[in-house]
Amino acid sequence: MTKNRILIIGDSYMNAETFRVAFDARGLDADVETVGPQAASTDVSAIREFEGDPAQVARLIAGYEVVALHAAPITADVLDAAAELRLVGCARGGPVNVDIAAAKARGVRVTTTPGKNADAVADLTIGFLVSLLRNVPASLREVDDRVRTGRQLAESTFEGARWFGRELSTTTLGLVGYGNVARLVSQRARALGTRVIAYDPFVDPASVPEIEVVAELNDLFARSEVVSVHARATEDNRGMVGAEQFGAMRQGSLFINTARESLVDEQDLLEALTSGHLGGAALDVNEPDGPWRELVAQSNLVLTPHLAGATYETLQRGAEMLASEVDAFLAGDELRWER
Repeated sequence: MTKNRILIIGDSYMNAETFRVAFDARGLDADVETVGPQAASTDVSAIREFEGDPAQVARLIAGYEVVALHAAPITADVLDAAAELRLVGCARGGPVNVDIAAAKARGVRVTTTPGKNADAVADLTIGFLVSLLRNVPASLREVDDRVRTGRQLAESTFEGARWFGRELSTTTLGLVGYGNVARLVSQRARALGTRVIAYDPFVDPASVPEIEVVAELNDLFARSEVVSVHARATEDNRGMVGAEQFGAMRQGSLFINTARESLVDEQDLLEALTSGHLGGAALDVNEPDGPWRELVAQSNLVLTPHLAGATYETLQRGAEMLASEVDAFLAGDELRWER
């Protein structure tokens, strides 16, 4: 009996070997082949955030029943070149590099790895929370300036009087969205003594007795010293956080966004920071739009380059989740994360 053929396509973020280790550990009854990062991306309107040339992927994928990937482009043309393809496994929560509609139209199933980076994002969120509460961004800039200009640093305990902050146990943290990441943030924050409330119109308050779920977004902002955004971005919630929400916050409150940039109106955020209404913000930037030059100049801002999910454990977890899905597919069992 001929074994199923599986192609693994690695990229510069998630290499093929990471997939291979997880697939070998499952002992899959299949012939598994791997290829590394592909040629530079070309512009394809139906998909985004991909790495590789669709024409090259189309040549590679021919003859395989299953393809496992992270960022390789799977377009309608690629699918047309893969007559034997039955499953696309994408190691991402949102498979934006896969034309799902085209796959469904051709009878090709698509599965993903939702929540693979939830622990990593939750960890960074707590790091941002502590950093903002204790005025770390502004104080680090002061240290950097002193070192560069040759001035004395840390003369005495009294220098700390400039940087009085808040403790976790006296803070109310408001979470926008209460999905996988937010629930892990909630667990970590509550373990440190922080009071947590959340806004999520898709969550039944009775199902999450550990926290209070508020009915209105503005109410969440008004009642929180720190607000952290964890909603999944859609066209309907673009710019859901703006001047009205920042205005509802108390003077000196703090803001965190480790979700998508499109959820926040950065111009409104910039104005809230420069006016002094917001005491600080932390953003894991992941979109090109926005007044970034002006934002990065703010001393009370933490800005990181989309590293929230960038951990070795995230990669391993994603590969293991995908290997499990492929194993189930080959056995004829139900897929847990099919799109």
